[in-house]
Amino acid sequence: MLKFGVIMDPIESINPKKDTTFSLISALQKKCQVEYIFPKTMCLVDDKVKAKTSKIKVFKKKTNYYQLSGKKLVNLNSFNAILFRVDPPVDINYIQLTYLLDQVEKNGTLVINSPQSLRDFNEKILGLNLSFKKVPTIVTSNIKTIKEFIKKNKKIVIKPLNFMGGKDIHLIPNKNIDIDILLNDLTQGEKKLIISQKYLTQIRNGDSRIIICNGIVHEKVLVRFPPKNDFRANLSFGGKYVIRNLPAKHKKYLSEIAEFLKMNRIYLAGVDMIGDFITEINITSPTGIQEIERECKNNLSKDIANQFINIAQSFYNHDY
Repeated sequence: MLKFGVIMDPIESINPKKDTTFSLISALQKKCQVEYIFPKTMCLVDDKVKAKTSKIKVFKKKTNYYQLSGKKLVNLNSFNAILFRVDPPVDINYIQLTYLLDQVEKNGTLVINSPQSLRDFNEKILGLNLSFKKVPTIVTSNIKTIKEFIKKNKKIVIKPLNFMGGKDIHLIPNKNIDIDILLNDLTQGEKKLIISQKYLTQIRNGDSRIIICNGIVHEKVLVRFPPKNDFRANLSFGGKYVIRNLPAKHKKYLSEIAEFLKMNRIYLAGVDMIGDFITEINITSPTGIQEIERECKNNLSKDIANQFINIAQSFYNHDY
């Protein structure tokens, strides 16, 4: 039996009815031993990375939705694979965790997704680079440059490079916003890069989340819509959603993106599209799986778990 470790946000703080990591653990535990890794206990001793772990069981239809047992200090290379599913911000603490996971990977344990790729690819810039059609975009901390971009494009969206879920995203122009104060705050006095993009009116038709796993593009798409009096379609900000089939015109280049991600050891990703534009590729902790499962009556979590098991078995190149 394969042994999976999971590094995630504190399990006691999640919503088990929405959380994708919870759903993946539920699927994996049917075929594998799964243990919960306490990230704050991770340490590098000589060339070995150790951490405290507990066996974990999750329960979908119970108030007490998880059970941890047998906390102990272990060498993380005792696992066949480790899922790294910590939510952004991708800050210095996050980056430092990837350094330790590099060592785990070097010593022979599969890490999903690759810690190197999590550092190499910023989710928002990756989306821009791989988009078939390009959204007019700048990345800068220079306030004058951003204001010139606003003047040229009339209506823009500005957002941090390292957050998720719609946090600190602003629509400009907005009569209630003092642009100079806002830009100074977001750039931390022109010391921090932010991304500015032309506002896409296609958001009225929804913001699509496409799940890609191990080079496979999932056919059912989560399409999110902004709530009244907001421009963000994020479900965390009250967005509504429907499930639709992947448009045929997007299949070819999304398949090419899926191959690119697989080649870079990004085995689970969520591609965000507004119209024909890719705005972001979530590779840290893509979500939306439970919403798709509820509407489609399928078991996407099981499919993804099976892919993870196949990847782990191929990684070691022998039978278990």
